[in-house]
Amino acid sequence: MSGNKLKTAVVGATGLVGAELIEALSRRRFPVSELNLFASPAGDGESMEFLGGEVEVGLLKADFYKGMDMVFFAAPAMVSADLCEEAAASGALVIDSSNAFRQAPSVPLVVPEVNPEALANVWEGQRIIASPSAPAVAVSLVVNPLLKSFGVKRLTATIALGSTAAGRKGFEEHQQQTISIFNQNELVTERFPRQSAFNIFPHSGDFEGEHCLAERELMEELPKILGAEIPVAATAMQAPVFCGVAVSLGLWLEKEVSAREVREALSGSDEFHVLDDPANEVYPDTMEAMNHDEVTVGRIRKDPANPYGVLIWISADNLRKGSALNMVQIAELVLKVREKTGSP
Repeated sequence: MSGNKLKTAVVGATGLVGAELIEALSRRRFPVSELNLFASPAGDGESMEFLGGEVEVGLLKADFYKGMDMVFFAAPAMVSADLCEEAAASGALVIDSSNAFRQAPSVPLVVPEVNPEALANVWEGQRIIASPSAPAVAVSLVVNPLLKSFGVKRLTATIALGSTAAGRKGFEEHQQQTISIFNQNELVTERFPRQSAFNIFPHSGDFEGEHCLAERELMEELPKILGAEIPVAATAMQAPVFCGVAVSLGLWLEKEVSAREVREALSGSDEFHVLDDPANEVYPDTMEAMNHDEVTVGRIRKDPANPYGVLIWISADNLRKGSALNMVQIAELVLKVREKTGSP
């Protein structure tokens, strides 16, 4: 470690999350003494912009973490499962964007604005930190103030995911299908189980029993982030857009409250924008949410079928706050914890 700056590595640097992560590190002036970028053979030799310069991407090798203070994993879960523990054992602090360690009891699953206390002991031996799925990040930010103000008995969520939720291959397949349709060419479907362009289907990630991966992630991750055993029901769909995540959220609160009270509980926060004037067509949408750090929230209304129910719409940038930015904010919070505790 050089002074207060960290030797930092990014695994998966040329992927969609990796590129967004590098941009966030640069934009937020994260204290990097040396940035090391790694990728699969397909990205070896590329260059990524960082702080006005260019950093060459290297091939991921066995001892890539040697001498690193912090390692960000923006790679598939199988890569994280193979390498995160080795990197942590070498002394590096690891922040992982995959689902490889999210449900490990000893690994904190963190949205810094929601459960910063999960990092209280991070310098005392636990050196892997998991960043949640994009829907879990967005939903936890919205549910947390309502849980504190009114209590939440249970929630249901319908999740709409853009093709970037399936990584660069998902994005490129959606893009190529769109071009093929307009040119009346045959469609190639490999990354998704069905045509993703101009189609909606209730499937995101592998099925285990009745639930696909995106549904299981929200159902499992949200209670861990919130520190509350709230029953969660989720349905995920692949939407015919390239980027973004949107969630139609239904909450059953512990007390009967008005939409105005819910709106007030969500207002005045730096974590999200409340856009809620439907009569004047003011409400969140995917384009509004893209390239913003904040989550957008609107269509706040009472559930006409349940006096304790509230309905809310959420839109967020799945690559930004849903993944890369959340990882950088975790790292920033870790440094504050180290400064406060005097940890080495």
